[in-house]
Amino acid sequence: MDAKTSFETSLASGAGAAERRLDIHVVVHEDGRIDAGRAWERCVWRDQRVLIAECPAPRLAPRMEQTLRDVAMRIAADRGWMGLGTVVFSLDDVSGLFRLIEATLQPSSGKAALMEPLAAHALEVHIGACAALGRPGANLLVWGTTRGDALRRAYKAITDMPGLVVPERAFLLNRIASPAFCSGLTGARLARISDWSDHRAAS
Repeated sequence: MDAKTSFETSLASGAGAAERRLDIHVVVHEDGRIDAGRAWERCVWRDQRVLIAECPAPRLAPRMEQTLRDVAMRIAADRGWMGLGTVVFSLDDVSGLFRLIEATLQPSSGKAALMEPLAAHALEVHIGACAALGRPGANLLVWGTTRGDALRRAYKAITDMPGLVVPERAFLLNRIASPAFCSGLTGARLARISDWSDHRAAS
């Protein structure tokens, strides 16, 4: 299936049980060149909020990733972007169909560093604000030479992070070190799991 057919067909289809959310960061240079980074996947959601994103997206076929990058660059060109923007897709992992969720041009202070990870794998963890403790929200960005290395670093950083309430810390640790997430399960498939009791952080 070529990019044009996949893109146009998927706009009319709803997200399925195998939905994945993928961000493609695009930079349009002053000379007209357009670069697209690798796919960042919104891997773990809670109450409609993205808690964990990672790059490259686990188990994403190279051909599909390149298709999404090509479409993202085409959108940036068609909209006359200049600078950094993000194109968000919903991908049905079973059918291979995808649809555009949003395309946003970022301010000059956007996450240019997220275009390409500084190492082979990157993990971004969103820490929610806590008004009772006077703690603002934060983003934890961890790099690793492998996905496993990045997961281990993120696990240790969250374990050692001061000020996290126990339920939030346990939730994040459960997800990061769970067999399902470590195997590369993401998106709607991961969200359907209700029993995390097999993981040591649940105790």
